[in-house]
Amino acid sequence: MTAKPKPAKAKRKPANAKSLADQIAQRRGKRYPAHAFIAEHFPDYMEVLLDLDHVIREKPRRFNEKMHELFHIIALAVEMSNPVNQPHLKQHLKKGLQMGWKPEEIAEALMVCVNPCGMKVLTYGVTCMLEAMEEIKAEKAPARPSRRR
Repeated sequence: MTAKPKPAKAKRKPANAKSLADQIAQRRGKRYPAHAFIAEHFPDYMEVLLDLDHVIREKPRRFNEKMHELFHIIALAVEMSNPVNQPHLKQHLKKGLQMGWKPEEIAEALMVCVNPCGMKVLTYGVTCMLEAMEEIKAEKAPARPSRRR
């Protein structure tokens, strides 16, 4: 018996890099320079990432978006302790806090990681969370009028 040849997959034309970068920025709530670079140089990869994002975030799942955000926070805190990662973690912490997670709930979730991952996860995660809370407070504060001399 000979195997039948598989039909060739139709290749779709990748969207333009700016469109892909705009889509991922809208979904993330922030524009990351790395995403724009990837969209420009590897548009096919960015399309797959956007498709995966759709499957994970937009289809009905067992966990709601608030839980997904907590998972992001934990995963990034475990990955932790590199300065490049900190703004990304703080962005997810801010989103989690704005979605209604209490600081004590986030800290408890981070505490669960201490046994398998070490105290550094809790320390780093809570430090970033406190910074994120300060940033949220500063963003909500009314702008002070400048004084001219």
